[in-house]
Amino acid sequence: MTTRRSLLAASIPLALAAPLAACGDDGGDSGGSKARIAVLGPGSLQWLHAIAKDQGFYEDAGVEVEDIQVQNSSALVQAVASGSADAGIALGDNVINAVDEGAPIAITGTLLQKAALRLYGAPGIETITDLAGAQVTAGAVEGGTYELLVYMLQEAGVDPDSLTPVAIANSSDRVVAMENGQVQGALLIPPFDTIAEEAGATMLGWYDQYWLETPLIVNRPWAEKNKEAATALNRGMAEGAKFFADEANEDESVRVLQEYSSVDEPAARAAFEFIHANEIFSPDLSSKEEGLVNIAEISNAVSGNDISDFDPAAYIDDSYLEG
Repeated sequence: MTTRRSLLAASIPLALAAPLAACGDDGGDSGGSKARIAVLGPGSLQWLHAIAKDQGFYEDAGVEVEDIQVQNSSALVQAVASGSADAGIALGDNVINAVDEGAPIAITGTLLQKAALRLYGAPGIETITDLAGAQVTAGAVEGGTYELLVYMLQEAGVDPDSLTPVAIANSSDRVVAMENGQVQGALLIPPFDTIAEEAGATMLGWYDQYWLETPLIVNRPWAEKNKEAATALNRGMAEGAKFFADEANEDESVRVLQEYSSVDEPAARAAFEFIHANEIFSPDLSSKEEGLVNIAEISNAVSGNDISDFDPAAYIDDSYLEG
């Protein structure tokens, strides 16, 4: 891929990346068919991973999986890039940045091929244009999710310069922030969007095109040295995707999210219905290049970043999924 300025504003300081203390070794051969996978806080972003563990799909594929929870997607990508974790479930824009900066990582599969994030307004906010001049949150205050929020508001005629971004890492905390008046608008993922609605929030909009929200990534040197484990990891998670895609498994999928995220059954079922009906999860973990292209085009529309040499294929290695 042609060297160019990092696509998105939120860069990954790879030079500062250091192995996580909780991971033990330096990220070399982890021995046998094992994979240390970095994950964010429990929620629908990792739902397919939770299903794969619950249903024994990783075990069936021949890999032992160890979860390593990290605070945010930037730290997750750093962990995989440095070898502190073998693989991880990250946010697409962070992965683009890291690869652009030379990180030895690759997208090997896709969990959320469309955004599960929807825009909600706090009580009293009835339309998207009511957010002009408001305090809003999309997680970070720059990068892909914030650019998605700004893009949606910009398309509705709201001046982005009137917004005050607030950094709130996860959706559960964003719900609280709307309830206490800290923010008036927020991007929320299921099942926390339902919790917000129960507290009086209004759904204002959703970007319904392909937008690679969460890819499965691997550390390339680890995957090349441990091809059996890397392939089994992808196959196990792909079985999780196929399981979710079969509506006959709705009750089991809902149960997994309830237990994994500690939410009630109605919220977990609403999450299933929204994600399943709109094919937000990739049904077989395969990756669509369009999902990366749309991240780049939104970045161009919001921040004016040069995407003339953007090549989505440079970020994807589907050989481990294909086996």
